[in-house]
Amino acid sequence: MQHAVLASRFRAIRLRQFGVGPLTILLLALATPAEARRLALVIGNDSYQNVQPLRNARSDAKAIAAELKSVGFEVTLKLDLTQKMMKAALRDFKAGVAGGDEVVFYFSGHGVQFGGTNFLVPIDISAESEAQVADDAVPLQRILDDLTEQKARFSLAIIVACRSNPFKEAGRAIGGRGLVPVMPATGQMIMYSAGAGQAALDTLGSHDSNPNGVFTRVLIQEMRKPGVPAGSLLKDVQSDVVELARSVGHEQVPALYDQSLGKFYFRTGSPAVAATGAGPALPPAASVHVPTAAELDESYWQEMKNSTDAADFTGYVASFPKGMHVAEAQMMSRKLARAVASKSAPPPAVVPAASPSVGLTPGGPYPGWGTTSMIPGFKGTGEVYVNRDGTIETLAPNGDRSHATLNISDPNNVYGTSVTQLGAPGGVQRRYPDGSISQQVTIQGRMAHGVITGTYYDKFQNGQFQWTVSPGR
Repeated sequence: MQHAVLASRFRAIRLRQFGVGPLTILLLALATPAEARRLALVIGNDSYQNVQPLRNARSDAKAIAAELKSVGFEVTLKLDLTQKMMKAALRDFKAGVAGGDEVVFYFSGHGVQFGGTNFLVPIDISAESEAQVADDAVPLQRILDDLTEQKARFSLAIIVACRSNPFKEAGRAIGGRGLVPVMPATGQMIMYSAGAGQAALDTLGSHDSNPNGVFTRVLIQEMRKPGVPAGSLLKDVQSDVVELARSVGHEQVPALYDQSLGKFYFRTGSPAVAATGAGPALPPAASVHVPTAAELDESYWQEMKNSTDAADFTGYVASFPKGMHVAEAQMMSRKLARAVASKSAPPPAVVPAASPSVGLTPGGPYPGWGTTSMIPGFKGTGEVYVNRDGTIETLAPNGDRSHATLNISDPNNVYGTSVTQLGAPGGVQRRYPDGSISQQVTIQGRMAHGVITGTYYDKFQNGQFQWTVSPGR
């Protein structure tokens, strides 16, 4: 900014030297682009009057608002908005957005769709018909269009809502399965906290004392990482939420739709600096900071969250019995303890369990296809091979390969992992957003008539697939 001011003064001196008048200088100064502002509107609706009330929306909104303020956003926080209040808040927010601004819109509450249109629901809506909902609720697309109209440089909409139908739960046949996918405009990024038809988890169990829903707590944790572009950061949110939800037997896959240009950061800085623990020197007059209980809790958790020793997680619970990560720690402690027990257990006297290769006959190539959340509407085809050991190889026309090991002992619950290696079409190596050329993928589905159909996810994407693994389809 200082360099810009000096440059502006230099230009003014040069203009005066060449006889340019004060009015011309003023017009040039007005034409100089101002530094982009960071604006956010955060809404949390819990107290619904005519459909199921929610429990985390307000606390989620408060936590996100505080986090956005800490990274320089001018935040407008609104809680439990009626129809009139919600529409007024959106009008006022739109009026404050100018060209070049960086904007975040966060909504936590009920949503519904019909006719392919998504609506965000105020707390006082009384839904007797779809026409009434269309009049009283707020179309998500209208909010996105408003940001485009105001020429925001970057806008991110985060919608924390179950993508099931709240009116169906209330005994009304209004709307469809819940929010449907949306196509962002150029410069926009949109994230839903759950996939189509899925419920967003408020808690990980009865012992989970965290006041925020699973998606929001993960989002806040990732937002605190410096130097990570929003696209990569939200992909990490997606994979972490999937893992936490599956740890309690629930399926929740956040959906990301990205048409942003360039890179947006919640926190600037170097990821390498954050990873090594080194940082900029404190100013000479800086005072000593005494960590709060919450900071000690978070610091302890960050140090040991990737541990493979169950005792570390038991120790966390003992040190922070009301900590923010008690539920996750208890889950990891049980998971690691089970893993140790299974390794130390004597082999069973009965015939060993079926290996993943049972039922698969070596052969190929067979047809296969897959979709990816990174390219909405895309459906890629390729070849599938079954190896002698029962593992599965896939090959795409662009050279992408995967090697999968699946357990098919229960045809209705096929699961496993694969490693995907990106190809180098035309001699140019393809890479994932983090620069890597391979990723581990988690797979789940079912098999019928020699065809495996299911879903997959990795750190950067999720999608559907279908592999033929038997010639007798």
